[in-house]
Amino acid sequence: MLWLLTLAAILIPVLGAVSIGFIKEDNHALRSKLAVFTVLASFVVVLIMVRHIAAGEAMEMAFFSLAGAEFVLRADAFSAVFVMVCNFLWIFSIIYAIGYMEEHRNHRRFFTFYVLNLGVACGIAFSGNLFTLFIFYKLLTLTTFPLVAHSQTVEARKATLNYVYYSVASGAMILFTLLILQSYLNQGFISQLTFTPGGVLGNLSTDLGLTLPLAFVVGFLGFSIKAAMVPFHRWLPGAMVAVAPVSALFHAVAVVNTGVFGVVRLVYYIYGPDWVAASGLYLSLVIFAIITMILASLRALGEDELKLRLAYSTISQMGYLTLGTVLLMPAALTGTMLHLFNHAFLKITLFFCAGMIISMTGRTRISQMGGIGKKYPRTMKAFSIAALGLVGVPPICGYLIKLYLLRAGIEVGGGFLTPLIISIVLISAVLNATYYLPIIIKAFWGENDFAGEDNLPEEKPLLLYPAMFLAFCCILLGLFPTFTTSPLAELVVNSIF
Repeated sequence: MLWLLTLAAILIPVLGAVSIGFIKEDNHALRSKLAVFTVLASFVVVLIMVRHIAAGEAMEMAFFSLAGAEFVLRADAFSAVFVMVCNFLWIFSIIYAIGYMEEHRNHRRFFTFYVLNLGVACGIAFSGNLFTLFIFYKLLTLTTFPLVAHSQTVEARKATLNYVYYSVASGAMILFTLLILQSYLNQGFISQLTFTPGGVLGNLSTDLGLTLPLAFVVGFLGFSIKAAMVPFHRWLPGAMVAVAPVSALFHAVAVVNTGVFGVVRLVYYIYGPDWVAASGLYLSLVIFAIITMILASLRALGEDELKLRLAYSTISQMGYLTLGTVLLMPAALTGTMLHLFNHAFLKITLFFCAGMIISMTGRTRISQMGGIGKKYPRTMKAFSIAALGLVGVPPICGYLIKLYLLRAGIEVGGGFLTPLIISIVLISAVLNATYYLPIIIKAFWGENDFAGEDNLPEEKPLLLYPAMFLAFCCILLGLFPTFTTSPLAELVVNSIF
């Protein structure tokens, strides 16, 4: 009956969101308490699940079948990694959102969808096969677009339409892959389509024609759209018109990470690393990830809008995660699993701080923020910790992905790939420093753009303390990965290789 835990992790946020929808618009206190309680309850369920997963206990249940495709909920090691990130960070996101949204309208609608998305994210984590994952991907689009459109401005509506268009294209491509693989199952070429470590197609010959490789490429690109990989990234910078809690949700937890989640499922749990390596697609996948890493960083260099620079940084980091996935090596995949945690902590901290800066000063451009570190030192210290982490400065946790990719580059077997991977990781680190360090320098040592502005508000505790705590966590995750994130990462990698 352990499968009931997976169902509970999904239904608790759903029921909480429905309850929030019935609370009167002006009862902000009750709505806030219910939102926090819902997220905490879901996190407790997840903690119980992780203990059972680590013990090797099975949690799987098939609910219904449609044209031979089964709706299956299943928890495994990779589910544990993803759902731990989502649920833990959602606690701080909801606290931050409560403080941030005090001066905004339509609280009931906002918090209904904000909490509901946690249930959908848990559904993605516990999808037992591609059919179930596809359903929750569609639900994710339906539950996130109202958050992008929340302000109801012209820019928000345009960004929402763009996001929906990209999401529909992503879903159509994933559906194409699903139909192809389901036909192979119905013809008896494979025995199942349940996500299986090492892949269910690992023993299926790559000489069966172009259908399987085509399905892989289309599915990979479909998930890449959701991960905002270059050149399918334009929806993400556009979505930055949303309020800061939504931006943090998109970048750190609920949206782009689900794209990487799908890529990992496709590569390691459906096709399998052996099949991908033998298919002739290996080098193309590596180059695709590298292009995203470099081009997105170059684009970030030219952005003066703070949230847009952070958005292009996220796209570059998705390249890191994808590169770690497609290198098909234990060291690289370990780095990806660790960075699912680390990037989420770092980027949510950055967006929390950016949201505070913009809401308190009304300024959105980096060029207008000289001396802001003197005006709001605690906010900018938290921002600086997270930014330095993404540059790769130890002991802040962002350095780990770079170390593991460098190790993978050394172990890849020589040839031109070794110097290519090593040089790309180093170049990317330099680019990260080039667009993050000027923000920090300008904030603390630049010309004061706030001289004479003594009427700026103080930092709200509900906004400041989550950012400061998560910045502290970023240091802890970098100092003590052996006791924090590494056990979960190794649980995933050991189950595959």
